[in-house]
Amino acid sequence: MKKIIYLLPLLLLVSCSKDFTLDIAGMFSPQGPVVNTRFEQSIAYNDSVGEIHLDMGSDTYSIYVCTDSHITKKTHKNLDYFMAQYNAAAQPKLALHLGDLIDAQENMPCADSVLSIGGVVVNKQPAPSQPALFTTTGNHDIYFYQWKEWRSYFHTSTYWFDTRNGSKKLDLFICLDSAEGEIGTKQMKWLKNLLEEKSKEGYRRIIVFTHTHLWKLDSSQGHTSNMALEATYELSYLLAQNHVESVWSGHQHARQLVNYKGVEYRVLNATKDQEQGQSYMIADMGETIEYRYINYPKK
Repeated sequence: MKKIIYLLPLLLLVSCSKDFTLDIAGMFSPQGPVVNTRFEQSIAYNDSVGEIHLDMGSDTYSIYVCTDSHITKKTHKNLDYFMAQYNAAAQPKLALHLGDLIDAQENMPCADSVLSIGGVVVNKQPAPSQPALFTTTGNHDIYFYQWKEWRSYFHTSTYWFDTRNGSKKLDLFICLDSAEGEIGTKQMKWLKNLLEEKSKEGYRRIIVFTHTHLWKLDSSQGHTSNMALEATYELSYLLAQNHVESVWSGHQHARQLVNYKGVEYRVLNATKDQEQGQSYMIADMGETIEYRYINYPKK
């Protein structure tokens, strides 16, 4: 009871602030379309545009990965830096953003200009040698009734694509929507069917990327800190059973590596400007994956 009494003045102070960005209701219950609805809308879009196959022209290529940029109209220097480094890198390459692109309300429009640096194509089949970025939604992207607007920019939060060298299949990537801290029954069924099908097709590895990690570090993110125990068990079993090599996620703003049942779970640092000591990841893809972590410039 004392904690609630102490918390009330803080909530009143924040809610009266000119720069109010805290969605109190969203921290306790999803605001806007829930995961099953977002999944259905994403799959409908995927079906309308067809499968995405990236011809890398080589068995080796690089993936630039960042997460939790939390951009506002004034703060997106780290994301600008990440995109500039990605665009300057040699081909073949692609990039991933693992969610929480924006920080709060009315910040989505500035994401369009940031992510369009160098003509990057987002969540679509790019032209040959055109920079491509794939992203999923995080809790901050949907807390503030932003799903409809996020979707208008990025179209889909659940999908798959693969990389190839001519007709030779290389790696399979599966993007999951975990913005609410859950996968949902429909998305889980889709994932099960997809893994059963694709795990037999001769890919050298399967990688899953999403926003919310499976293994809880602390409770700082409220109900979205991590998935429910039952969902974690079901999902981790499914991934291990189908020989997924690695799962990449963000959300916690702290790097972590967990190995469970033969699957590697990598949680990345944040890209948020206001946090010091943060980094992004470069995964050099070949017969094995070599991981590098690049610190953002000090402020």
